[in-house]
Amino acid sequence: MTAVLGISGLSVEFALPGAVVHAVRGAELSVGQGEVVALVGESGSGKSVTAAAVLGLLPRAARITGGSIRFGGTELVGLQDRQLNVYRGAGIGMIFQNPVTSLDPSFPIGSQLGDTARLHLRVSRAQARGVARTWLARVGIQDADRVLRAYPHELSGGMRQRVMIALASLSGPELLIADEPTTALDATVQRQVLDLLLGLAAETGTAVLLITHDFGVVSHTSSRVAVMREGTIVEEGSTAQVLTAPEHPYTRTLIDSVPEIGGRSARASPRPAPVDEPILELRHVGKDFDLGGFGTGRQKSVVRAVQDVSLSVHRGEIFGLIGESGSGKSTLARLAGGLIPRTAGTVAFDGTEIGESGTRELRRRFQYVFQDAATALNPRLTAGEQIARPLSRLGKAAGRKDARERALRALELVGLDAGHAGRYPREFSGGQRQRVGIARAIALEPDLLILDEPTSALDVSTQAAVLRLLLELKAELDLTYVVIGHDLAIIESLSDRIGVLSRGSLVETFETDELFSPQRHPQTRALLDAVLPIHSGRAGTGRDSSGREREAS
Repeated sequence: MTAVLGISGLSVEFALPGAVVHAVRGAELSVGQGEVVALVGESGSGKSVTAAAVLGLLPRAARITGGSIRFGGTELVGLQDRQLNVYRGAGIGMIFQNPVTSLDPSFPIGSQLGDTARLHLRVSRAQARGVARTWLARVGIQDADRVLRAYPHELSGGMRQRVMIALASLSGPELLIADEPTTALDATVQRQVLDLLLGLAAETGTAVLLITHDFGVVSHTSSRVAVMREGTIVEEGSTAQVLTAPEHPYTRTLIDSVPEIGGRSARASPRPAPVDEPILELRHVGKDFDLGGFGTGRQKSVVRAVQDVSLSVHRGEIFGLIGESGSGKSTLARLAGGLIPRTAGTVAFDGTEIGESGTRELRRRFQYVFQDAATALNPRLTAGEQIARPLSRLGKAAGRKDARERALRALELVGLDAGHAGRYPREFSGGQRQRVGIARAIALEPDLLILDEPTSALDVSTQAAVLRLLLELKAELDLTYVVIGHDLAIIESLSDRIGVLSRGSLVETFETDELFSPQRHPQTRALLDAVLPIHSGRAGTGRDSSGREREAS
């Protein structure tokens, strides 16, 4: 098999104030034509740094200290930006982990996709728009015309991720590097997008380097897998072999940390039954967004993101909310806390109706962990300061010293040490930033915590630790959770009750133990059917280089 990408002896180090961090140590990896190779490991293990090194996109503090990166017959190490631009996009496509920072907020999606098509495919403006519309449909976006007119901030996290996949794929690159390409996607769209990547590999011979912490994605998509730990590849082999008979203890630990649908494995201990007393009540809540209109150059239109949703969250329970990307989950979470105005309906917290203003006195009592930690954190403040400031402003800390001590304790609770308090968000991995967001929320010891995809950016072992932490904090602090997600295994393992959203409507709520009941709504059954098992013991198979399923040996 012809090697499209060959990495040999690659080492990368970061020069940080007072320290040198060896992010990648002697990595050896190859990806052949039409092959899908997965690179897995914990947050901070060096996966994304390895991908960035291929395209010459390392941050200024990082440098390649040794090794070789060959694309076809070309050595990429040592090339200048001008020379690398020849290969970026047309030769090597990149699906970045965080589409918010990768999409230009100043231009509508249609312009960004169209300009890319015109640059790499040499087509007319009208043809470029047709290419853009076709690719949006291929990645599962049904209302392509609306999305083409929309700006990135007008889309959900999952919708932005799908746009990013279309942007990287439409030029038909020889090598596609996909850095957590389905992190923000629900199970049904995730499967569709992964099958699209498999189709690209099979039909066009595109080589795919898939960086992920999701072993279901690994099993469904890749033919080979490499496991990375602290910058070193500790195990490599066929996907079937690594997932069913891992040789390295670290690999076994990662696989054992994956939650199973139907297992409810994240429960640390039996919990007291929730009190039959609502702490949060939504009645006939609706939200419309106006798009376009005066000054935008676009015809005004209305998008109904949430429509006529009524639900109650009982004190002491964990209420899980699932649904496809763009179904309105995140919008509903913001409506629940008064972060955005409602078009219709009422929201009450602990018996007090939440208005469009005047919620400051309630703010300490309900907190959020947002889906996108990169944009939820202030890039100009250290992690410690971002946790300490709300403690002081909302009256939880007695003074600056007390606020800092509480901030350090919160960091330790989420698995970060005191030294991380002085770091800025850019100095953390995606998973570490998510943990800082969780620490900021729990430091205030709220009554209600709304978690929007709280573990979507975390590797499986850290994910398991955070889920255990959330359960322990709930018991210790008598918390109530609303957990929003698209990973059914996580939602099932945490929740007492589950609500299912589809196109802005709440189609059903049920006790978690009834998840597999034949009475379930078709939308719930579709989400269940799309769950990706991780190996043959859980019905997984993996793929060969032609995209066909192969039996695990």
